[in-house]
Amino acid sequence: MKQLGFMVLASALLLGCANEPKIAVSEEARVFNKTTVSERNLHSFAKQLAVSMFDTMPKLNADNRIAVGTFLPESDLHNQTNAQLVTLGNQVQSSLQTLYTQVGANVIEFKASEYINIADNQDIMLSRTQNDLANKLAINYFLTGTISQVESGFIVNARLIDLTDKRVVSAATEMFPANINWQENKVLLRDGKLYRSNY
Repeated sequence: MKQLGFMVLASALLLGCANEPKIAVSEEARVFNKTTVSERNLHSFAKQLAVSMFDTMPKLNADNRIAVGTFLPESDLHNQTNAQLVTLGNQVQSSLQTLYTQVGANVIEFKASEYINIADNQDIMLSRTQNDLANKLAINYFLTGTISQVESGFIVNARLIDLTDKRVVSAATEMFPANINWQENKVLLRDGKLYRSNY
């Protein structure tokens, strides 16, 4: 009799477990657990960041001019020593320039020099040399941000600054997976130290 009661109880428990809804694994979690390059490219994560900013952004008119600046490593605002974060920050900057232009914002390229430098195999107009650039530009808003590295990827914080009074008028945060551009490495260089992941 005890054996029959135990079997009924076990059957009821198994039936209860079978009826529980299955937990869906998010796309981001699935991507994080892969060891290959992310299925979503960097531009798609930058687009999500831009969409979040658009939700809180004040209405801009056609005369409002926006400059998109560099996204710097949070822990290294003065000396850009982490090449991976610097590269990621420059890619985020370029993607946001594209996205804001596509929605009709008046985006100013402040790195455009006063002349075109024609070399043997390239024509260059973008420059980071101060003497090549215009001394004054009429800019109303500056879009910039920071990048922080965490175990599962990169936290990208963006902010739109009103240059008349330095107010942050729109901000957003987006998590970029660790394998956004590169395969996850078994050995990583972080803060000048080598870290080995599990084999």
